[in-house]
Amino acid sequence: MNDFYASKELHTVPEISVYNLVNILPDAAFICDKTGIITACSDQALAYFSIANKSRIVGSNFQSFIAYENIDEAYFLFQNAINEPVAGNTGKFLVKKGISETISSEITFAPIRTNVPEAIPLILVTFRKHTQTDAGVVTLQKKNARLSRLLDVVAGHIPDVPDRARFLISVLGETLGATACSYNQVTVSGLKPEITWESPFNNGISPQLCSRQIFDHLQSQHEQYTLIRKPALNAFLASEPSLTEDAPVKAILGFTITENNITTGLISAIFTFHYSLSPADLLFIETVARAIENEYAENENSVKGTEVSFRNVADNIPEPVLILSPEGILMEVNKHTCKLFDYEREELIGQNFSLLSAEDKNDELLLHPYFEAAFKGEQQQFEWYGRSKHGRIFNCEYIINKGQFFGREVLIAIGRDISDIKTEIEELFSQVEELKEANINKDKFFGVFAHDLKNPFQGLLGFIDLLYEDLEELTHDQVKEYLANVRNASYHTYNLLENLLEWSRIQSGKMPFTPTVFDIREEINSVISVLNNNASQKEINLVNEVEAGIMVLADKNMIHSVIQNLITNSIKFSNNNGRVVVRGRKPQKYEKAAAKSNPDDKYWLEISISDNGIGIAEEILPKLFKLNGQYSQPGTANEPGTGLGLVLCHEMVEKNGGRIWAESIAGQGTTFIFTIQLS
Repeated sequence: MNDFYASKELHTVPEISVYNLVNILPDAAFICDKTGIITACSDQALAYFSIANKSRIVGSNFQSFIAYENIDEAYFLFQNAINEPVAGNTGKFLVKKGISETISSEITFAPIRTNVPEAIPLILVTFRKHTQTDAGVVTLQKKNARLSRLLDVVAGHIPDVPDRARFLISVLGETLGATACSYNQVTVSGLKPEITWESPFNNGISPQLCSRQIFDHLQSQHEQYTLIRKPALNAFLASEPSLTEDAPVKAILGFTITENNITTGLISAIFTFHYSLSPADLLFIETVARAIENEYAENENSVKGTEVSFRNVADNIPEPVLILSPEGILMEVNKHTCKLFDYEREELIGQNFSLLSAEDKNDELLLHPYFEAAFKGEQQQFEWYGRSKHGRIFNCEYIINKGQFFGREVLIAIGRDISDIKTEIEELFSQVEELKEANINKDKFFGVFAHDLKNPFQGLLGFIDLLYEDLEELTHDQVKEYLANVRNASYHTYNLLENLLEWSRIQSGKMPFTPTVFDIREEINSVISVLNNNASQKEINLVNEVEAGIMVLADKNMIHSVIQNLITNSIKFSNNNGRVVVRGRKPQKYEKAAAKSNPDDKYWLEISISDNGIGIAEEILPKLFKLNGQYSQPGTANEPGTGLGLVLCHEMVEKNGGRIWAESIAGQGTTFIFTIQLS
């Protein structure tokens, strides 16, 4: 039995139609009543929310799936949908998946109208995951944050040793997202705690948790680092009383600092989430560790402010680091600068920054204002086109701060090649625009569908009521007439659902696209044989004038649907004793098709379906194949129409690489033309 139970007082669409509608949608979907109670859900919704049984969804309020901070806004759009006759309302919200997980979703609220004008509609609620673009932006933000922190490590010369070391530990903890962090010196007598850092959300977790055990483990294994997941279950941490299975600690990281193969320090970090150590994180930890060790070196003057110090720190940063004079002269660079720009260090020292710039692509007038502002203590971040020694041009991003080098005030810059990121972002924004367009089209299609579905059901219910109430008083001919109307309305409803299914499959990419070579005349004949009965009712003659033996390359099922829709349309708008002719025009002498058909190098065939019916007004022609300009009117025998068939024809023809258009004179007839590739 279906999970959907229609309310009797709403006189809703029959439950089988609604249920089928929900399940053919490509997105997760609910149907709610006016109070927000879910009366039906799709199979896709079960997978989306990781729920095994529909009984856990049906009967609950849709708001129970919305994150607390988004409930008010979601409810507002829900109410808007109730008051809006056709259009859906779309917003981006966090939705709850399971006990603790949330996912960013694009949610659309669209009304499903009933046959009772004053009745409150049912609401269709669809969910679409919206993480791709967010993930790209978040990744970029994280990279920028780490880059900025790395610059602080290199450039931030805080004179007071304890404060500087504490600053470095806080940088490490914040960047990794740790709950607590500590630095321990290794002395003759053992491990000596020096610096601890706690996040504001520490919840009482000791920064020194398991430091001794971790250090002993690393020493015994002769490893530089270890990452322990589920520490409560780890054997060598078993003696720690605060580590229980209920403890919030999910991971512990230990990293030893070595100098000349001698262990001199330990950095440990504690996490309340399931942390994973990336190569970038490892390089970052090592960089911070070396900087801290420099602060605790026995002879500070032998290391600080020297080229050795710069190398120890800067060469471990996986990005170009440049030391510049206020005038933009390169005083020092790290190995990654040399690698990115294909220069040896000696070729760069003493040169102007412009050597690394694609001057013809940059506004060089902006460069010195950047340098001047940075030298005043204002961090600068900007994009710049770089040029390698061998002429390769690429996008760079620079962050510049004021710093000290050999006791001199300088500019310290960190750069990176962002060409791939720029391309990725451009692709993401392109995908966003495509998603927006697809969502707009979806809303329009469902709006049109919901509107057009009402009419046949009104007719069905009206004739059924008449038959039910007056059956004994009706003549045989009247009953037959009513049943004919019921049949016609049922066929129309079926065609609507079929159009929705085909459109949904195309939009979701689930409709297979399988181009094959076939005889186009034979395919047209197969369509005509099916439609001859419909045509004979109006005494319309269907004629196929396409030459035999013309082979085309396309998806046969799609082209069959296109031809069937167009011939059906011609029959509908032709008067009795009319004529519908299908023709095929090859490019003369198999030359390339005219630009109107297709501008590329393939050979194309023009298929035309012409009738001598009522025609179409000139101002209507550009709107025929668009959802936002959808055109429909009854046929010459009052056959119902929606215009959705032409929208599908446009989708399918374009899917096969062709074009479709119409030519018409009002009162004289219409010709629909589409192109198809010759094999």
